[in-house]
Amino acid sequence: MSQVIYPYKPLRSLTDNLWQVEGSLRLPVPRNMTVWRAPDGRLVLYSVVAMYEQGMRALEALGTPAFMVIPHRRHRMDAPFYKARYPNIRVLAESARVLEGGPAGLVVEGALAELSELGVRAERIPGTSSDDIAMDVPLTGGQEGGPAGGRGLCVCELLTNFELPGAFGRLAGRILGPPGGGLGISRVVRFREVVDRAALRAWLTGQAERDDLRLLLVAHGDPTLGNVSDALRRAATQI
Repeated sequence: MSQVIYPYKPLRSLTDNLWQVEGSLRLPVPRNMTVWRAPDGRLVLYSVVAMYEQGMRALEALGTPAFMVIPHRRHRMDAPFYKARYPNIRVLAESARVLEGGPAGLVVEGALAELSELGVRAERIPGTSSDDIAMDVPLTGGQEGGPAGGRGLCVCELLTNFELPGAFGRLAGRILGPPGGGLGISRVVRFREVVDRAALRAWLTGQAERDDLRLLLVAHGDPTLGNVSDALRRAATQI
């Protein structure tokens, strides 16, 4: 069966070693792939988005796709496309259950701890039920909208930062999205995936207290390029 490729935008550079691709689905919901490059040129792909040949060649111009992180049970549909193109890419996840009921023939090949040798920290977000993985990466060079250095935090379904178009979209956002709009924990995710509010609140608060976070990236919506601590504290109040 041929791969379905949904519309997407070109790679967007956020720092010298970090990029995002904004894709879409049949529904008007954006979905992002994050690409991080290690000093040796290996690429870590988080929540992959399939692209046409021109987009894939642009990705390959950045480095060698070496690791593919499956950060959530609902973020795996394009993983077989990448595994077919890059047979040697390592499929990493919290556990094999993230692929249960998913694409045939795709298996988890390694643990998230493999990324530690690159200076990348990846962990399951406490208090969530769907193996939602946060990936914490070192940044190099100047960055869009902020100073150089520091680290970037990638989260998958937990936080969103987008608005649906039109009157119906605005209504749906008020009912299902984060309270007050903007970046935060949507009501639907809070209902469906938050199982330990105290643990999750403590994790978000702990991240907000860090002084090295420069960027906050989400799988659905725009990155936060400044005031990351304020954004995380606000999210902690929404649990």
